[in-house]
Amino acid sequence: MNKNIFITGAASGIGKATAIFFAKKGWNVGLFDINEKGLVDVANEIGHNSCMYKKLDVTNLEEWTDAINAYSDYTNGTCDLFFNNAGIAAFTGRIEDIPIEEAHKIVEINLNGVINGIFKILPLLKKTNNSMIINTGSVGSFVPVPGAAVYSATKFAVRGLTEALNIEFTKHKIKVSELNPWFTETPILDAEQATPMMDGVLNREVINSRSGIHPVEKVAQRVFKIYQKRGVHNVIGFTGNLVVFLMRYFPAIVRRMSRKMYSDYFS
Repeated sequence: MNKNIFITGAASGIGKATAIFFAKKGWNVGLFDINEKGLVDVANEIGHNSCMYKKLDVTNLEEWTDAINAYSDYTNGTCDLFFNNAGIAAFTGRIEDIPIEEAHKIVEINLNGVINGIFKILPLLKKTNNSMIINTGSVGSFVPVPGAAVYSATKFAVRGLTEALNIEFTKHKIKVSELNPWFTETPILDAEQATPMMDGVLNREVINSRSGIHPVEKVAQRVFKIYQKRGVHNVIGFTGNLVVFLMRYFPAIVRRMSRKMYSDYFS
């Protein structure tokens, strides 16, 4: 019997690549995103015999209910893997330059949207043997990201949520893990610079010249490996693992580097 995956943020980036990868592995794929046209494009690429799709604003509880009901009809009430992936980083810059409404939106989608999904899909996960949640975090879940402070705060929170629920859900035999990618070729790299005259340390060209950017296909493959191996935190890439290692054992070095970066590019 084919396994089933529910993916948020499936219209682009990591979500889209993961949907395509799992479909090729023979999984039934549920595609969910606020971008309905993007969902149609992904469904056409995968083939409608291997997937279903529905518009979903992860901040809207009524839309979550409709999405879960549609997915449950498609999978006969089961979910092997919930890829809790939707997230945004619409602006980069000093926090005082970012509209407070946009800061709140980041929290609503990146944290509350993740929490909403867990609440809503939990009944399906409970009914499925050896089910799993993979939350999309970031290397920014571990290290300070000046210029994207609110984004980083939400990812720190997702890491804490993952740790706690991995313990709580043991009684349900549901594994909770986290994906922690380094910079990846996603729409997040197109975030608008809010700080005037900012030199662009968080821009695609600068990142690529300094550390490289992971292709989404590589990250999608890692999602599949996480499902197989079920480790809690899963940092992707040499640079990401190095930064996390330094933050764990030599945090003063990372903070010093972050201060210098902030001084050079944002002040």
